[in-house]
Amino acid sequence: MLLLRSAAARTRLLPYLSSSNRAKTAAAPLVAVLAADVDFHERLPELYPHRPRARDWLTDRVARAEQARFSATLQIGYLLVGVRAAGLAAGPMAGFDAAGVTREFFPDGRHEALLLMNVGHPGPDAWRERLPRLNTEEVVWTL
Repeated sequence: MLLLRSAAARTRLLPYLSSSNRAKTAAAPLVAVLAADVDFHERLPELYPHRPRARDWLTDRVARAEQARFSATLQIGYLLVGVRAAGLAAGPMAGFDAAGVTREFFPDGRHEALLLMNVGHPGPDAWRERLPRLNTEEVVWTL
């Protein structure tokens, strides 16, 4: 996770955003660039010490990147819930050029940008009511 707090850092991000996301991101007190670490396996000896050879299971970069994206997506969900539980507004955005953000902020190729999230207290013009949701019966089946 990369946190962009300064106006200069957020300005670097703006060219990669869809036009509808630029103004609110420029005004946000904090923008989180949420990314997957595709070389996470290098830290497994430290984080998974009971399986000293776990790093060796993940030599295929394509499979490892897929696992990294999946794990990071789960962690993003927890972060979103935590930010909102702390009483802050969280504005996740998918309307951006992920490859461009990755090149701009993670040039070493180790991380892949997945999602951007504005964090803070929204101004009066930035807030809208919760959008409609599907009913449980429409999305959950029981066998």
